[in-house]
Amino acid sequence: MSDIRAMTDPTRLILVRHGQTAHNKTRRVQGHIDEPLDELGREQAHKVARHFRQLGIRGPRLESSDLSRAYATAQAIQAETGGILETYPALREISMGEWEGQMYDELAVSDAELHEQFWSGDPSIRARGGESAQEVAERVYAHALAHWPRAGETVILVSHGIAIGALLTRLLEQDYQTQFRSGQFMHRNTGYSILEVDPLTREILNSQIGQTPHLD
Repeated sequence: MSDIRAMTDPTRLILVRHGQTAHNKTRRVQGHIDEPLDELGREQAHKVARHFRQLGIRGPRLESSDLSRAYATAQAIQAETGGILETYPALREISMGEWEGQMYDELAVSDAELHEQFWSGDPSIRARGGESAQEVAERVYAHALAHWPRAGETVILVSHGIAIGALLTRLLEQDYQTQFRSGQFMHRNTGYSILEVDPLTREILNSQIGQTPHLD
């Protein structure tokens, strides 16, 4: 019976951004800083977890960035849906180098030219000592391909804003800068995207991007 069900159940890749942190709230650059969820972030994590249970998600394969804000979000989901949870540095947010811990508004003045180039969505630009969006896309895309859902399986990747947006541009074969400027692939805290995928060809059969019904 389980083999028959696996042949008919949808094969899904779900991308989830972590809940809010104090750095998110105060518009401070995070990158690889290991900032925990704040009170609202923990509430958001529980809301998306309950929402996934209501959607009928059971026993997913949960894979999370090893940064605590993502891992705590994934733990909340696991508590509601079950499944196995593992952490991977490959799912971390973009490294923002020397900018990490600084205020976005202050960087717009103190490092104006580079700040403008980076936030124009140019995938080749990196913060001083950090990564480019292109490098992040390659890192997270390689992970997704290596951990692709099997037939009838749901895989949930819990990651970060730029990392998820960059991954979606690769999966959906979109131009990163165009999508970055439009904001189409940017996710609110605990926003998620559901991709129905072919387990063999890795074709994206259907997509729902940036969903937040649990927050509305």
